[in-house]
Amino acid sequence: MATALIHMDPVQKQRLARRAKLRGKSFSQEVRDAVDLYLDLPVENEEELRGLAKAANQAADRMIKNLDETVAYVDRILKHRRNDK
Repeated sequence: MATALIHMDPVQKQRLARRAKLRGKSFSQEVRDAVDLYLDLPVENEEELRGLAKAANQAADRMIKNLDETVAYVDRILKHRRNDK
């Protein structure tokens, strides 16, 4: 395996270390995984990458909205069932 010296800000390093720990991986493996993920993105330029990120954020926002609506629905059903007892 080749060695590379990279510079990152302390927050990036802390976040990567935290994520590696949560996933049970080494810091170096987490960095390699992040690089692989970046390299596997089907984009040719920064504009395409921004578009992909925007689409992912919009999809996540829709999922969060749907989950919030589902939680509210379940809460209403449970409250109704408790009131019937």
